[in-house]
Amino acid sequence: MLPYYPCLRFKQGEYVAMAKLPSDVLPYVEPRFVVPPPKERDPELGRVPNIDEIAHMTGDRVGKHWPLRRAFLDTRFVADELGDEGLRTLFRLAQARNPNIVPVATVSDLCNPLFLDIQCKNGPVKLSVLVDYEQVDRGALATGLSVLGLSAADCVLFIDFTGATLKPEIAAGSISGVFGLFNEIGPWHRIVFQASNFPETNPPEYGKNKFVPRDEWFAFHEAMKECDVPPERIGYGDFGADTGKMVFPRSKGGGKATRHIRYTGKTHTLIVFADKDGKDAEQMKKVCQRVMGNDSYAGQQFSEADNRIFRVANGMDGPGNASMWREWNTMHHVMRVVRDLGAMDDVKFADGWVSEVVYEQDLF
Repeated sequence: MLPYYPCLRFKQGEYVAMAKLPSDVLPYVEPRFVVPPPKERDPELGRVPNIDEIAHMTGDRVGKHWPLRRAFLDTRFVADELGDEGLRTLFRLAQARNPNIVPVATVSDLCNPLFLDIQCKNGPVKLSVLVDYEQVDRGALATGLSVLGLSAADCVLFIDFTGATLKPEIAAGSISGVFGLFNEIGPWHRIVFQASNFPETNPPEYGKNKFVPRDEWFAFHEAMKECDVPPERIGYGDFGADTGKMVFPRSKGGGKATRHIRYTGKTHTLIVFADKDGKDAEQMKKVCQRVMGNDSYAGQQFSEADNRIFRVANGMDGPGNASMWREWNTMHHVMRVVRDLGAMDDVKFADGWVSEVVYEQDLF
């Protein structure tokens, strides 16, 4: 079932989390990074970037945070503003830093000669195609590949199941059926399922815990029991510790972040909200203590994020900020999925480094 294909917003918390993954995990993760439109304050710039900066920053950040291995770069949300020349610049810079960057195209994009220019020239995967699970237009897809001189074997196919019913007992047959329909086009390098049961909106429930079932995980594995496509040609993906609905602010800027941690367990995602009032240091310490006190907590050694939660809970580190909370959410989630997929193939991963609380001894 490895590698794992998470779809992640290309924001600071997410790309920093990916850069910090352990070396034994990196070969088993192939992310789809979604470049957000220039509407939110960029933590590194300290302001909202302009459209010209998007092309250059994306290339630089891909090289810095994911420099060696395959990743898929989804530019749908900046394509209209950048235009074809801006996209050429973005991919030229990104692929110069990492030649294994693969563009993501929609079916309608396949008729654009731009994708002849920016397809990946390194390795067996030249392009990836993103389709909605309800839009099974196999004819248009096959024609578009032919226009670009590509076959299914040259491509990874991402099937986005956002909005689909994910209850395993209902969804499994439909998911396996969709896999079968697309497989009729040809032997794709990989057909990748991507879905999330995380709610589209996550209004704060101050001081409370909330549990979200990981229906996407169980629906996928139930579907594989009914699927005729060889399992080595199917990949599992989700949207990290986030919803599959890609919603970005309509106006530039952004409001105050809700203080909370999203912690992925084996069956549910635990959401721990801070109280409405109080300083970050006090509130996030309590949040991390509540995460550790829950049965879902996997222990310090599980990931760097888990060790950081331990450190904040014990007053060894400060509370972090919104980008760091996204980083911890993402890193723990990726490690949860990779470890669980690895267990199915008897692939094991090393424990992470752990901190110890040092108590001062009394002098008398």
